Amino acid sequence: MCGIARVKREIRQAFRPVAWPQQNLCIMLEEILNPENLHRAWQHVRQNKGAAGIDGIRLEDYPAWAKAHWRSIRRGLEAGYYVPQPVRRVNIPKPDGGMRQLGIPCVNDRVIQQAIVQVLQPLIDPYFSNSSHGFRPNRSAHDAVRVIQGHISEGYTHAVDIDLSKFFDRVDHDRLMHQLRRFIDDPRVLELIGRFLRAGVRENGRTQATRVGVPQGGPLSPLLANVMLDDLDQFLESSNLKFARYADDFVISVKSPSAGYRVKARVERFLDNLKLPINEAKSGVCRMSQLSFLGFIFKGKRIVWSPKSLNRFKWRIRQLTRRSWGINWHRRYGELRRYIQGWMNYYGLSKYYRPLPSLDYWLRRRVRMCYLKQWRKPRTRIRNLRRLGVPLKWAIDIGMSSKGYYRLAKTQAVQMGLNNDYLSLQGLISIEACWVKFHYG
Repeated sequence: MCGIARVKREIRQAFRPVAWPQQNLCIMLEEILNPENLHRAWQHVRQNKGAAGIDGIRLEDYPAWAKAHWRSIRRGLEAGYYVPQPVRRVNIPKPDGGMRQLGIPCVNDRVIQQAIVQVLQPLIDPYFSNSSHGFRPNRSAHDAVRVIQGHISEGYTHAVDIDLSKFFDRVDHDRLMHQLRRFIDDPRVLELIGRFLRAGVRENGRTQATRVGVPQGGPLSPLLANVMLDDLDQFLESSNLKFARYADDFVISVKSPSAGYRVKARVERFLDNLKLPINEAKSGVCRMSQLSFLGFIFKGKRIVWSPKSLNRFKWRIRQLTRRSWGINWHRRYGELRRYIQGWMNYYGLSKYYRPLPSLDYWLRRRVRMCYLKQWRKPRTRIRNLRRLGVPLKWAIDIGMSSKGYYRLAKTQAVQMGLNNDYLSLQGLISIEACWVKFHYG
């Protein structure tokens, strides 16, 4: 029986769209250190901006620093004695609570990592699964969401939603390096990547060793994550399962709850072998209508942003329109425009239009509240409302009112003076207009 199972597995592997290479792909350090490749790496790092590492060297300071030090750094890279600096630990809040730990490499290490990625990615990416969409050229989270939408159209009614527990912090270095040896035959490149993995973390003035994990924040980390999880993709494909993966977030589509629980148990056992435990609190089997994937939910065959995503959007808008934030209007409108456009570029995938007019109304009301707070003195408030064409009696009523700013922002007088056209001319962006532009150009 075991022999039959082995033969079946080998047959399934034979029909896999793209097999792993049987020999290394001759990636050499000289390709990485090619001046043209390094220049493109620097341009990419500069475009992505980002903070300084533990050495304090900022992006704008790097060209002069590199001019003075690059010759010795290159010698160290070629001879194999270059040692990357520890990454700087930064904690940022997660949308669902808790903190996400990022590791910010210094600018020079980011440039070297990006140079490695530019050589390695084009060669290694074709061997990845078609169901993997995270951190890959010409693929996006939208593609992964559309794949799940396609599964629903094919009659898949349930989903196995699996959340890996602290994936980036638990990547096994030995297994990862074993995977990389399939693509890299230059021991200097393998040793350099290994040194980046073991560079350590600096937090509160103390350096901690990193024996496991891939620090989030460097250009190399996403590619290494995909290399590590490709074994999982192969396992799911060899089991003829429908799935979509974006980084460490993946969903398997099934047609019944019983099938879902069987698949979940098998995947858990496989991930245990990879030393990657799952987060039981965030993993389970559910109906497609209850699934939340990459910030979206599925209503029938429609894609809609999730309630959590909408709540995060409102929370951020409240932060950008808080009346105690003492900044000029040019900056406030600019921050609102950047955030709303960015949010819509991602969540505009949803064709759910109904809440947009009310969101626009709510946004304008909060902006009007900020104007009233700025005009807090009665005489100033009356003078500005009159200047905007509000009748004298109405302006006096608003100016002398003791009601709160948010409540006054709803009154007819304030809406007349600070009307939609006026706010638009000042620079306030429309959520509805962004949605229309996303869908209809």
